[in-house]
Amino acid sequence: SAEDLVTARGAALGSGVRASAASSSAVAYNPAALAFSRVYHIEAFSGYEPDQGRWTLGTTVVDSATNRLAAGLSFRAIMGDGEQGYSGWDGRIVLGLPLSDAVAIGLGGRYLSLTRDGQGDGGGDTLADNFTLDAALTIAPVEGLRLAALGNNLLATETPLAPTLVGGSASYVFAEVLTLGADVLVDLSTFDTEEVIAGGGVEFLATGQIPLRLGYSYDAGRERHVLTGGIGYVEQHVGVDLS
Repeated sequence: SAEDLVTARGAALGSGVRASAASSSAVAYNPAALAFSRVYHIEAFSGYEPDQGRWTLGTTVVDSATNRLAAGLSFRAIMGDGEQGYSGWDGRIVLGLPLSDAVAIGLGGRYLSLTRDGQGDGGGDTLADNFTLDAALTIAPVEGLRLAALGNNLLATETPLAPTLVGGSASYVFAEVLTLGADVLVDLSTFDTEEVIAGGGVEFLATGQIPLRLGYSYDAGRERHVLTGGIGYVEQHVGVDLS
């Protein structure tokens, strides 16, 4: 769905390990986390779903270095295969504000527009045409530990492609090279009753430049288990991630 994890790091870590999100992952999952790193990043990304014949292309810009108030902007185009898929676009703007060295809050606005070709009397079926909000609180009570309270799509969109999710996440970084984390989210809008989405992952930074990632997630409403993985390369001026 359109709510599937939209960054390479998040996709590789199962349910995203959202407490430790940074840069573009913070834009997607946890706007409060923007305030915990001082970066200026420009990122381009692409994804392909072979079972749906769907491509995603987009870009994200993050600036948490210029001002105390961190900001991020993301846009992605979703290109489906006509009657079997859907097409459209997803735009986000997020802000993260540190309240102290250990506490930050974040707020994000999202506009989602999706249609399916060849459906409906007008030749196309509108699946989503909505503005909604994300909110987050992230704390770092001790060095290495992060805890996050999260809410996604808090203004109802009336579509399972952007469900209302609330929950939490925790992560811990060992010696700046090993990150462990887990997420528990509750889907409040897709099903007749609330359903849990849970999972987690591990990330190891080999040689200080090669992130190795492994994750797992379980969607109780869809009875879906997912194993994930990824690898990347990062240095001061450039990085590449695959998942």
